[in-house]
Amino acid sequence: MNRQTKPLKPYHGLIVLILTAVCIFLIGPVLSNYMGLYGTLISELLMLAGAVGCTFLFRGNPKYVFPIHKPTPHGLFGTFLFWMGTIGIAMVFTVVLACFFPDEIMGTSAGLSYTFLSVPVLVAVLIVSITPAFCEEAVFRGIVFNSFWPIGNKWIVIVLTGCIFGAFHGSIWRFFPTAILGMAMAYLLAETGNMVYNIMFHAINNLLPLVLMFGMQWLMDGLYQVAGSAAYSQTGSYSFSYNLASAGIYVAMTGIALVLIYAGNFLIHMGRKGYEGKMFGGHRKKHLYILIGAAVGFFVLGCFLVIASAAAGAFGRMIYY
Repeated sequence: MNRQTKPLKPYHGLIVLILTAVCIFLIGPVLSNYMGLYGTLISELLMLAGAVGCTFLFRGNPKYVFPIHKPTPHGLFGTFLFWMGTIGIAMVFTVVLACFFPDEIMGTSAGLSYTFLSVPVLVAVLIVSITPAFCEEAVFRGIVFNSFWPIGNKWIVIVLTGCIFGAFHGSIWRFFPTAILGMAMAYLLAETGNMVYNIMFHAINNLLPLVLMFGMQWLMDGLYQVAGSAAYSQTGSYSFSYNLASAGIYVAMTGIALVLIYAGNFLIHMGRKGYEGKMFGGHRKKHLYILIGAAVGFFVLGCFLVIASAAAGAFGRMIYY
């Protein structure tokens, strides 16, 4: 991707990260206590103002720090496939963590769900999906990504900015999934030089769970009333086996996620030098073999986890009775 003649320095990014931390961990909670989710909106806008203001203060070129170009149809569809594959990988980490720390993982999700459902749906979409897609991307994939680019190694910058993005979500239980998503968005920017794609990735990632949350709220309330107490009365071994089975299913689905990531990656590069021809043609045959091997490996591992969960559940029932 094109870079400005006089790029931002890494310490510029650190300054913006400090300002962002103040917005997220100090100002944000205070505003949220008084204004609820609307306080989050103000905090996000303050982050955006800080990123844009610092860009001009550091004499950066906004055209390169925040590259916005007309997207291509295949690039947009590729981004969607890339997101589907990446969220599948991130969900594997979440489910595996839930096997060992169910209360922490479920507690974090429940708290977020309650907050999102406290405002009208259109307002929630604006605050949870659209606003972070622009404001957080301006910070993490905008000025921070550009300031770290002089490090010289693309992959170091992608991993570093992804880990920072995960850490700024303020929970060790959310770190790995959000770091993976952050790396994916940084990769999209590094490969396309167009923030439209990572903004779209971010917006979809926040929007889909929100839509499902509102759409299924009535069903979830009914299920909690009927089966809520029964679910909490099960033995620990049953809960563990159930979570292990869920982890096995998601691990098995990781093979599909890898295929989606590969297809999405091809589409976002389509038309560029070195990516002509068929998706699995030429030098990409080696990638196909690796992809098939990884998909089969994850499927077998997933089946093993499901079988292990059944055995753990049977053993738990023997002890219980």
